[in-house]
Amino acid sequence: MNETHTTYTYTARNANDPDKVLTFTLDDGHMRVNLTGVMEQANTIASSDEKPEELKHQVALQMKPTLMKLKEQVSGPVHINDVNAKLNDDQFMVTTWPRLGGLRLAPVRFNMGPVDNQDTAEAFVEELHQRQETESDTRKFFGPLDYWIGWFGLLLLISFLIRKPKTNTS
Repeated sequence: MNETHTTYTYTARNANDPDKVLTFTLDDGHMRVNLTGVMEQANTIASSDEKPEELKHQVALQMKPTLMKLKEQVSGPVHINDVNAKLNDDQFMVTTWPRLGGLRLAPVRFNMGPVDNQDTAEAFVEELHQRQETESDTRKFFGPLDYWIGWFGLLLLISFLIRKPKTNTS
């Protein structure tokens, strides 16, 4: 019996800055962040009278998505249980928690600001939540121990508690 394999893709575009575009794809229990409009951005830089400023602007727009894409090449896409998407008023934000060694490393936030189509952003958030309800839990530990910083804090606390008190020999 073949299981149906469905993807859901949402392309978010900032209503005030049409160059700020990201595509989020839900597929097989994971989410991928895709670079969008790279060729258009290269054309914008090439045709700009103020190339250094335009280059700086375009690089700033694509820094997080590019890093996320490089991370995906090494460890794969982010599991949907490690994704939080929300739409407050017209502000769309996605936070992902890439894992290293099974533990959450650090959040990667994509703040798209006001999006040009709130209905589709809301539909994406609902689809993500529906898929999260049917996915199995990926956590190895609960609470702070699901994060690298939690283990670092625990080790720091243990080392503080077991260190030998200095004796004063005066």
